[in-house]
Amino acid sequence: MWRRWIWNGKQRLFDWGVRQQRRWAGLKPRRRRLEQGELSWLERAAPAGAPVLVLLHGFGAEKDHWAMLARRLPKSFRLIAPDLPGHGDSMSNLDISYRVEAQADRLRVFLEVWGVEHVHLIGNSMGGAIAANFAARYPRHVASLTLLNAAGAGSGNGDNASEMAGLWQSSGENLLLDMSSADGVRAMLHWAMYRPPPVPGFAIEVTAARKAERVEVERKIFDDLLDSVDQRPLLASIQAPTLIVWGREDRILHVEDADCFAAAIAGSEKRVLERVGHLPMMAAAPGGGAVAGFYAAAGLAGRAG
Repeated sequence: MWRRWIWNGKQRLFDWGVRQQRRWAGLKPRRRRLEQGELSWLERAAPAGAPVLVLLHGFGAEKDHWAMLARRLPKSFRLIAPDLPGHGDSMSNLDISYRVEAQADRLRVFLEVWGVEHVHLIGNSMGGAIAANFAARYPRHVASLTLLNAAGAGSGNGDNASEMAGLWQSSGENLLLDMSSADGVRAMLHWAMYRPPPVPGFAIEVTAARKAERVEVERKIFDDLLDSVDQRPLLASIQAPTLIVWGREDRILHVEDADCFAAAIAGSEKRVLERVGHLPMMAAAPGGGAVAGFYAAAGLAGRAG
């Protein structure tokens, strides 16, 4: 009995911390039941006609990973951060496709749910591949594109194989699918972040327990992603103003992938951030500054697209 009481207390404390992060960022949770299942997202409201910024998280992540960056983004934007299907509180089952193009097609449906026609897109890792795919295939809906350590440049082999890709190729160990234990969560923090901040033990435990409940669906998502992640054939089709941001210390996707994106997307701008890993949006000062500066320099912060 007392163990259950303690465990429930840890979960309540974890969820309280998440709510506090949302409150500080001005983000409120939203849900909508769709034909294919539940859609969950965070939203920061803005006046009618304000430009809309949609933030797409990476594999195994969720909408709350954007809270730190949201605090630094222009208040002139309406922000929408969804749990992509298969993640967080959104629809999650083994019967649907999680391929990049399928997720991009769902994003088009989600725009209708949110009542928007043109968006500024930010995507990290897997979310970057989805954002790039969407920008190439649905150009009239994209006012600008920002890729944060994005998947999709065809990395993983040769000189630009990342440290994690090299480990997987040499040993078969896939750390992205090994987060159902406290040790696995701690290891991933060190792989994903440059000098990760201290994380309370209870938060590690709750994260691991919730990951353990998602093992099957995350394996399905990973397999679908691996089979569809390469976006190089589509990159030249992207017309929107594009910013490519990369943390130089990324151990999951090699920093040279930024050059691949920059070479393929005409007129794109590239910024490499020192002492930043795979998650620039969680390195608030450099990540937020790069994105906010791009919008200001391009005159996008006040444009709805």
